[in-house]
Amino acid sequence: MRPVLSILIYTNSWVALCVTSLVYGVGSYFRLGHLELFALWSFTGTVSAYQLHRLFRLRQLKHTVRSNRRLLWMQNTYSFQIIWFAINFIVCLGCLFFMPLTKEVIILIGLNAVIVALYALPIPIIGNGIRNLPFAKNILISLSWVLIVLIPLASDRRLDSINWEVPVLLFISVFAQIIPFDSRDLTHDPKHLSTIPQLVGAEKAKYIGFGLLLLALALQTNLLGFHWLLPFTIFCGAIGHLIPFLVGYQLRQEFMWELPLGLMGLWFLLA
Repeated sequence: MRPVLSILIYTNSWVALCVTSLVYGVGSYFRLGHLELFALWSFTGTVSAYQLHRLFRLRQLKHTVRSNRRLLWMQNTYSFQIIWFAINFIVCLGCLFFMPLTKEVIILIGLNAVIVALYALPIPIIGNGIRNLPFAKNILISLSWVLIVLIPLASDRRLDSINWEVPVLLFISVFAQIIPFDSRDLTHDPKHLSTIPQLVGAEKAKYIGFGLLLLALALQTNLLGFHWLLPFTIFCGAIGHLIPFLVGYQLRQEFMWELPLGLMGLWFLLA
């Protein structure tokens, strides 16, 4: 089990699968075309973005016992990490040649590319990218996910028909998902990041994160109606948000932190 989770988590494949679930699920709900192409693009693009960030920044973290495992894994597989990034980046670029590119799609892709660059790449004046600014990390990641999900709608010229609940619940749910990671990194994150755990403490932050997830699920229920995935998603979210972080269970906890987002995408698909 651990080798499988290591590959899923450390290659950023799990987070990419969750993004892809949302892209395909929302696209299916609105009956969009070219969903397989957009799913492939979103998976490879997400892997590329997260790999870019890891390859640039992971070595500069203040390492704890927890982070040493990730660092050691990346050091031992560094050549593979480069190849994995290159393959996904090339496939992501290749998908663009087959996409129905409208003006809106180009704008959204360009905006998302700027967000990824500002987040992942070092900026001398700011330091570790714009993510070092207060609240920037959570907002940038949440906004990036929303843009990725909206791009297939823009390609089909359907942005004007989207329900307001969709981008709002996506932003809230991704913001909530980031909070456990902020709690995990509380001991070595710079104070000026002003993350939720830094502002209110890890104990209160976990309830805020779970509360935001419940709010997002309430919006999704209002939009789609009740589904059996709702209680299961709440259960998985409660495990991820409310159980304290334990060093020896890092991989399983990171899996659970992302799982509700994947389930929300599946809910859109089945609606």
